[in-house]
Amino acid sequence: MLAKEFYNEISDESKTLALLRRYGLLDEEQSVSPCHRCSGEMKDTRKRLRNGEFMPVLRCRNRGCPTFRSVRKGNAFFHFTDLINKVNCKLSLCQILELMFYFIEDLSYHQVQGLTGRGTEAICDWFNMCREVCTVIVSVQNRGQMMGTEEEPVQIDEARFAGRRKYNRGRMLQGDQAPNSTDSDAEMNNNRNHGRRIDGRRVFVLKKGSDCRYFYVQRRDRETLQQIIQREVAEDSIIHSDEWPAYSNLNHLNFRHFTGNHQQNYVDPNTGAHTQATERSWLDAKVRILKKNERLESKNLSISP
Repeated sequence: MLAKEFYNEISDESKTLALLRRYGLLDEEQSVSPCHRCSGEMKDTRKRLRNGEFMPVLRCRNRGCPTFRSVRKGNAFFHFTDLINKVNCKLSLCQILELMFYFIEDLSYHQVQGLTGRGTEAICDWFNMCREVCTVIVSVQNRGQMMGTEEEPVQIDEARFAGRRKYNRGRMLQGDQAPNSTDSDAEMNNNRNHGRRIDGRRVFVLKKGSDCRYFYVQRRDRETLQQIIQREVAEDSIIHSDEWPAYSNLNHLNFRHFTGNHQQNYVDPNTGAHTQATERSWLDAKVRILKKNERLESKNLSISP
């Protein structure tokens, strides 16, 4: 949806309410719960605010019952409450959808603040709630298991997100061993390398077509990776990977496992096994992280006149 079309849809609260009901994000008038005082039927109406604007609300139809209720009452997303059960949302439906639109467009907090005038705390809270919704959508309970076929096998791989050492200075990574040293935690006492060696975050990925699933793992040993594979991949699936020893037992776990050696060729000439799709997924993930780091750096830069 274009920005112009989107703002036409949320030009006032009534249009925004109709948009949310059209997509099933808020209850229709006939399906809302009855009045909590007299169990009467609730109907749509408008309530005039102090600033002169009208806000859509629900009102009890029974004569003598002055009960009004918000149209988003009972919705965990649009009408969330704090620890003392107090409504903690001060934004209108239009303003909430505006923040959701910018979240989908992947704008930074600084950009959204400049476009909407909202505070960074409010933007952060709503962006976090949108992330929670995304987490529920892609949860294990909803997405099911992958089924690898000959046309679309499941490719698996692991990588370390550790960054780089600038100008060969700073703390060294675990894989960057010092000459004549067998201790990975050896102290470095020269002017370039200092402190104990560090190890970056390990990320494990399974990819089949457009379905790409990342998992942060403490270790990339056989026990850890096989537990994820058995949970995410259906039995009798075809799996392609490199020759990492943790995958050597997959053929005994009701999988059809084929490997490729990247030091010899990118695609195995005999089996056709490769992990090109997972290698491309690492680029997508790291570029996304790099862009967010660049946004933070540009926000902290001060330009002198």
